[in-house]
Amino acid sequence: MTHRSLVLAAGFTVVAAALAHAQPKQKLPTIPDSLKPFKATVSVRGEWGPTLVLTGEEPLTPEQWAAVGTLQVRAFILNGKVSDDAGMAALARLNPKVLQFGHSPMTDAGAAHFAEMKELRVLLMSHTDKLTPKAAAALADHPALEVFANDGKFGIGGMAQIATAPKLRTVTLQHGVASDANTALLARHPALETLTLWPSGTAALTDAGIAPLATVPNLKQLTIELSVLTYDGLAKLKDAPKLAKLTLKDVAISDADLAKLKAELPNVAVTHTPMKPEYRAQWDAWAAKKK
Repeated sequence: MTHRSLVLAAGFTVVAAALAHAQPKQKLPTIPDSLKPFKATVSVRGEWGPTLVLTGEEPLTPEQWAAVGTLQVRAFILNGKVSDDAGMAALARLNPKVLQFGHSPMTDAGAAHFAEMKELRVLLMSHTDKLTPKAAAALADHPALEVFANDGKFGIGGMAQIATAPKLRTVTLQHGVASDANTALLARHPALETLTLWPSGTAALTDAGIAPLATVPNLKQLTIELSVLTYDGLAKLKDAPKLAKLTLKDVAISDADLAKLKAELPNVAVTHTPMKPEYRAQWDAWAAKKK
């Protein structure tokens, strides 16, 4: 898992752990012996509830998925190759609410089972590299999905489908998924409250990608990283009616533009970390590839 994936996972874990601390302890199921080779653990993770973590370089067998079913959990963190297409079919039968994947070998055939998971609220995907944009059709108009993160082809070309999920509340778009084209697809989304854009490895996010976000009626928190932006682009956010927090991390913007932006957004807490010179050199190289 990349550093960024670890940060993403850690962020959700910290939130879940903090929530869990305030809740009474509950009895957790005993891990079956057949799952111990996958470093299996079950712990309560806040709103996620009892969560099964599996890590391995081989897919689970049907017998091992049957053992998973005996645990009666509905939140899963699946790292490595444990969740192949057959595993996705098995997961669908467990009616999951939370799924976090790291380096899953699933293909479009496996991802098709997302459409069967009618109570899936959280879907976090990192390096699910065998998926294509066609697989995103499984999330079109998804009735329950609230939290979504993706960093690959599934999201790069699939946001037109994903953005139709009416309850999407928290979205993290990474690498090429964080693009002008995809922010446009989030325009006017009725439920979106928190958006993080991390276009590392690309120059796909520019000033043009900011204007659509000003149309999101309930957007409260916006984080943008590793980007080169100006006052002209960011000032469009003055039309975002509920924006309360704007975080610009490793963002290149002139001091004059930043000062004007803060004056333009008096009711928004704006924080800024300048882009490091080495990141700017990388960004310039990414931008040159677009030409």
